[in-house]
Amino acid sequence: MVGDSGKTLRDFLEALPREWISEDLMEALVNRGVHLSPTIFEVGDWVKFKRSITVPTYGWQDAKHKSVGFVQSVPDKDNLIVSFCSGEARVLANEVVKVIPLDRGQHVQLKPEVKEPRFGWRGQSRDSIGTVLCVDDDGILRVGFPGASRGWKADPAEMERVEEFKVGDWVRIRPTLTTAKHGLGSVTPGSIGIVYCIRPDSSLLLELSYLPNPWHCEPEEVELVTPFRIGDRVCVKRSVAEPRYAWGGETHHSVGRISEIESDGLLIIEIPKRPIPWQADPSDMEKVEDFKVGDWVRVKASVPSPKYGWEDITRSSVGIIHSLEEDGDMGVAFCFRNKPFRCSFTDVEKVPAFEVGQEIHMMPSVTQPRLGWSNESPATVGKIFRIDMDGTLNVKVAGRQSLWKVSPGDAERLSGFEVGDWVRSKPSLGTRPSYDWNSIGKESLAVVHSVQDTGYLELACCFRKGRWITHYTDVEMVPCFKVGQHVRFRTGIVEPRWGWRGAQPDSRGVITSVHADGELRVAFFGLPGLWRGDPVDLEIEQIFEVGEWVKLRHNASNWKSIGPGSVGVVQGIGYEGDVWDGTTFVGFCGEQERWVGPTLHLERVERLTVGKKVRVKLSVKQPRFGWSGYNHSSVGTISAIDADGKLRIYTPAGSKSWMLDPSEVEVEEQQELQIGDWVRVKASVSTPTHQWGEVNHSSIGVVKRMEDGDLWLAFCFMERLWLCKAWEVERIRPFKVGDKVRIRGGLVTPRWGWGMETHASKGQVVGVDANGKLRIRFRWREGRPWIGDPADIVLDENPGRTASS
Repeated sequence: MVGDSGKTLRDFLEALPREWISEDLMEALVNRGVHLSPTIFEVGDWVKFKRSITVPTYGWQDAKHKSVGFVQSVPDKDNLIVSFCSGEARVLANEVVKVIPLDRGQHVQLKPEVKEPRFGWRGQSRDSIGTVLCVDDDGILRVGFPGASRGWKADPAEMERVEEFKVGDWVRIRPTLTTAKHGLGSVTPGSIGIVYCIRPDSSLLLELSYLPNPWHCEPEEVELVTPFRIGDRVCVKRSVAEPRYAWGGETHHSVGRISEIESDGLLIIEIPKRPIPWQADPSDMEKVEDFKVGDWVRVKASVPSPKYGWEDITRSSVGIIHSLEEDGDMGVAFCFRNKPFRCSFTDVEKVPAFEVGQEIHMMPSVTQPRLGWSNESPATVGKIFRIDMDGTLNVKVAGRQSLWKVSPGDAERLSGFEVGDWVRSKPSLGTRPSYDWNSIGKESLAVVHSVQDTGYLELACCFRKGRWITHYTDVEMVPCFKVGQHVRFRTGIVEPRWGWRGAQPDSRGVITSVHADGELRVAFFGLPGLWRGDPVDLEIEQIFEVGEWVKLRHNASNWKSIGPGSVGVVQGIGYEGDVWDGTTFVGFCGEQERWVGPTLHLERVERLTVGKKVRVKLSVKQPRFGWSGYNHSSVGTISAIDADGKLRIYTPAGSKSWMLDPSEVEVEEQQELQIGDWVRVKASVSTPTHQWGEVNHSSIGVVKRMEDGDLWLAFCFMERLWLCKAWEVERIRPFKVGDKVRIRGGLVTPRWGWGMETHASKGQVVGVDANGKLRIRFRWREGRPWIGDPADIVLDENPGRTASS
């Protein structure tokens, strides 16, 4: 085969490093009559025996067939002195082939086929990734692992390079890079590119938007980044003063959508009000977070000043997004402002939302809270009872009648952990090294020994001497083991921490004691004495108490008239001799016989009690004990409950008794109004306590604040909140993004005018502000969405039909 340049395939192969040509390829070439020139070996080359060699001319000399060594000297063209881990060996040059060497700084791991490393294990596990520290003169690798104080000896034949990347991956050249193995050239550290090719020696060729040709680098010199995708919203990073491709009227506040991505990562960006697309280097850009109304945000640390100035906002202020505009602006509600704060998407970042039930206190740095102290002190700790729509935290403090109002920017969450809680390392930490957890295993359980003010926890573990410190955000709470619980061995366990000691994988037992470090003592059925165990080796055996209410899981099979979803009452548990056999007896109403089956087919349900109001579920077409003259809209009160769970419903004297199966009913609960509910004034209220103002019976508002029966409502047409009594309004269905809608029939003029719309117009809600203001995209209309008052809009019952049809 001859190429356009006149070179043959043999010429191309001769130009390649010989270690890149595999033995398979070499054999295939010989079979085709293509013979390459003999391999020339030099001192330092890495070699291994050809697989065709059964007995080397000079014997194995303690080496093995797969041994890898490197050339110490070349006495003549036919002979080599090679240093293997097992010692020096004389070999013939035609008995060995070159292999790709491992080099200092490269990431390596054990080959999958290696069962027992030559130099044994030392703290690392099979999937541990290490770094080559050096190669000794005697052919031994030194590999460093996270948390290890010195290098581990390794046979080069047992190690392989970690394949960290694949073609098409987006990578960043490490910003800390000062030199590169193959030269930096005109490349800027921190640049983002796309992997174009992976060479046989695992080195990479990267495409960069500003280079005409791919750049050659080592995988250790780059790191994976989240790729940009078509449709992503992006802006120029604040840290970039001048983007690589010049500004064209844009600023750091400009937000655009990626419309195209070139193969080298160059981004083509559509920006509103800009006639032609803009192009940008991916390393100059960052994704704008996907914000929605209701997200908690604060100004980014990298922003010197928000788009429209600071006003009364500070860096520590935390607010809630109130509205989102098409052009990349938003309105944020802060608890100390009457009006939303206007800024750009690029100015803010999301922060974790506060939640009802969390414990908080005032941040130590706060001397004067935004909403005052209200007779509290820096030592006060309380639980969030309610959160207003502007982010005000209403906090319940023990011993206080009234709620303490706290600005979220002033508050700090407490860890929520207490001494004695059981924890494990969060799985979401991934490979982030937490050396203490690595030394005891990510799956291990620990017990909180002390809680420190700084958010750090001191932990104790049953098989580790001493205690260690970890931050509360790195761990998650797990249910603790308690005396009296039934336990069994975890599925798939090979051996418990301290051996089986008479127990079997299917043994069942009861916990008799729990130590402060989590160590358990278990009484196993049929085993004398108490058995010492690590809690991670055991799991709680679900066991139900007599009288508990349970239902059959979906994986249970039908039995008589009972099936998945049926609700019954536990009557007892089954024994074989003195040992529980894992079964449970359940009484189901309507069946004389008790159901007997495995506990794992059952799950707890909330017990119904006398006095609860219930109605028959809509999914139940015919109750098993009949309707007794009632129907789906009937609400009845439970007057008695039988031992098998059968419900007797209160009926007036002389009428037919009504009985129901508990699986057929749902509890009728009178829900109280909540923050965020959509409401309007009840038709029965002629004049509200605090007068109408601009509001009327058709106006739709959103509950922003509530206190002692008073509500503060936000209406999209009013700047100030409207005060009323809770009993004066009723809850209605809120409009949601995606709703198909039309303009209310009979409406003379929408609040903000018709625009190009008519009563025949049909559209879809694309945005809902926190005060109920709607953004609607009407069919066949380009440009900005139509802005409307929810009182002017109704759901479209027939979205497929036009008014004329």
